[in-house]
Amino acid sequence: ITKKIELAEQQLTLLLADADKANKIPRTLDANGNMHWTRDGFDWTEGFFPGTCWYLYESTKDVKWKIAAEKFQTQFESHKKNTFNHDLGFVFSSSYGNGYRITKNNHYKEVLIEAANSLMTRFSPTVGSLKSWDVNNGWQAERDWEFPVIIDNMMNLELLYKASILTDDSKYKNAATTHAKTTMKNHFRTDNSSFHVVDYNPNNGEVRSKQTAQGYADSSAWARGQAWGIYGFTLCYRYTKNAEFLEQAQNIADFVTNYNGTT
Repeated sequence: ITKKIELAEQQLTLLLADADKANKIPRTLDANGNMHWTRDGFDWTEGFFPGTCWYLYESTKDVKWKIAAEKFQTQFESHKKNTFNHDLGFVFSSSYGNGYRITKNNHYKEVLIEAANSLMTRFSPTVGSLKSWDVNNGWQAERDWEFPVIIDNMMNLELLYKASILTDDSKYKNAATTHAKTTMKNHFRTDNSSFHVVDYNPNNGEVRSKQTAQGYADSSAWARGQAWGIYGFTLCYRYTKNAEFLEQAQNIADFVTNYNGTT
């Protein structure tokens, strides 16, 4: 483990130098091997680099990683008020969430709570889920969706579970648990593979369609989506101790490990 951390630190030191020079948050490389930075405005991956810096600070105690984490997460702190996107959990749990866990900085706690409040605006008690995408513009508007929910959203629930702990208010936890139960009911086929998108009628909660936005076809099992399900239901079990969630995670894992290429 020590050797792996040392290698990671060597690699991230090089990446940090590029990020500092550009004053931008790295995301990946493009097809030509050039740096691809997170998008301006909002990017669901923008919390990952500062989150990685927090992990390295925790492991190495080198203050340069704390400084880096604080510098880059500040660039998107204002996104805690965004109510147009469900990916606030991806963004803030990995960055400010790890920062608060490690340092107990009260400002980070306040950011997490405000981000959770923004995420809660997307929860519909009628549907029993958090709305993933708005459908009034962009490519989402072309899909005839009304209340699309994607399996990825399972990864955002941890922000709500944490908010209940931080505030001693169960409304966040209740919404997260309801979302998980709705997803467990409607997103999975009999073999425990997952649809990517389930669209609901926002007026009565009925399922309108089951499709994909990523992956081969509506009927296929998008690999990353299966991972979202395994991780998401495992974290729901961690916070609720509801054995149904652990069983669901295990069922999805069984599908993945026994996959024979027919779905």
